[in-house]
Amino acid sequence: MIALIDDYRKELLQINTFAVDTVQNYVSCLVSYCEYAKNSLEIVPVYSKGPHILKWMAHLREKGISNSRMQHHHSALKTFFALLCKLKIITKNPAKALPVIRKKISDRNKPISKKVALKLLRSVDQSTWHGKRNFSVISMLWALGLRISELTSLKVKSFEPDHDPENRIGLLRVCGKNKKQRALFVVDKLYDVLTDYLNHSESPKKKNAPLFPIQSGTAISNNRVLKMIKEYSLKADIKERITPHVLRHSFATEMYHQGVPLSAIQTMLGHCTKAETAIYIHVSNDLQKQALEQITIEGRVSWQ
Repeated sequence: MIALIDDYRKELLQINTFAVDTVQNYVSCLVSYCEYAKNSLEIVPVYSKGPHILKWMAHLREKGISNSRMQHHHSALKTFFALLCKLKIITKNPAKALPVIRKKISDRNKPISKKVALKLLRSVDQSTWHGKRNFSVISMLWALGLRISELTSLKVKSFEPDHDPENRIGLLRVCGKNKKQRALFVVDKLYDVLTDYLNHSESPKKKNAPLFPIQSGTAISNNRVLKMIKEYSLKADIKERITPHVLRHSFATEMYHQGVPLSAIQTMLGHCTKAETAIYIHVSNDLQKQALEQITIEGRVSWQ
């Protein structure tokens, strides 16, 4: 079993290119299941059946495991048994019997309105380089729905303003979860904001330099961004809770209200499934159902 777990670790790292932390997390989940299978179910874990895995998930639920952690166990088992099928050790993936685990929608991530977002941006003094940097950071979180870690890891070369400068269209290359790459269009006003920031004499010029530094060669941290948004919210006397993740939810909801199909929003957010994206869209259940049925995108999304 130890050899198979090692093969599983290599599969996730080298073939699936998962992040190291994710691999460690999945391996930990797998080891926990194997111990349960041997000690409680009295079976060889490799030859588990659907009912065995369902019992394990029920056991976790009884222990009060969070939905997020349940999803980790769910994914770990599916990918492990998929590897066993690939190696022809088994013929059928027993983890396919597992039901989908849905995240709970939290009020803490309730999206803000466009009016509130603009009020937040107006509180930023752009007369200084720091102000231009901070305005660009908040603008990109709101207008592109980036994860905070994606934003703070951006390099100068990540933004390509020469994609179509005549029409004010740039391209932003983002490295998301599990090193998954995606490209986002930066258009209209956001294009102007970002190019104006980069043209400032104090902005980084080297391609491999952090796009948003706090000093030469050092990228702004996640905590600094969180603190910055909190300070501007207080300055603007905004009562709503605003965080980078709230801005991400706001982006998804705004895109849906603009008529952008769920499949396109999924791509922009860097999600693996439409079900995951639907959680970010704070509308009625009927509208979410309609969103899931949409599969094409028409026109270009413009940030104004």
